[in-house]
Amino acid sequence: MSAPTLDTPPGSQTGTSAGQRRHRKQLVLVASALMVVAIAVGTSLAVATRPVNHQTPAGQPAAAGQQPDQGSAAQPPAKPESSPAPAAATAAPALENGDHDAYITKVDQAGNRIVVDVVQVFHDDKAVQAAVADGKAPSDAKYLTTWVRNENPRLRTLPLAGNLVVQLRGTCGEPAKDRDALLTKLAANARLDGTYYYTLTVADGKVRRIQEQLAVNAC
Repeated sequence: MSAPTLDTPPGSQTGTSAGQRRHRKQLVLVASALMVVAIAVGTSLAVATRPVNHQTPAGQPAAAGQQPDQGSAAQPPAKPESSPAPAAATAAPALENGDHDAYITKVDQAGNRIVVDVVQVFHDDKAVQAAVADGKAPSDAKYLTTWVRNENPRLRTLPLAGNLVVQLRGTCGEPAKDRDALLTKLAANARLDGTYYYTLTVADGKVRRIQEQLAVNAC
């Protein structure tokens, strides 16, 4: 005699299986949704808590309490190297070394110097030609033995050397005079306009020798 069985409604097992599948799908969907939410929340927190590097534009001071970015802060411009000061130029001498013909316009005995006006001197035939070229009548120029041309009015001041030698005309046979006496006589002769010119010997910017010359025909 077989054991009695409970009555099972038709289709009850199939319904149970379908319900279980629906339940599992719902769980999967819920789990997926929770994962998406968790990822979004984590990303938001990471962005919110990340330190922000505020850079101050170049040339503007940083706001109070804000530390400047050491890595990107603009470096101060390098100071240009100062060039050495040029050495003071040595003044050129008033006249180069050698002999120069000139009028003497002033003798400064106290300052131990003279003021001169450099000239050109011509002799004999060249004197006649230069005089005519400068406007003198040929009839007046033909007897000239010396002609002094002064084209440049520039004056030059020259110091006198300690061992200066002064040779004046008409002093041959006279006793030697001291320096001050010679310079006094020189100053007097130099004031005779057009009568004398002087040959100056210059060395190292100083007058070493003064030789008096006639600027007109000798008697």
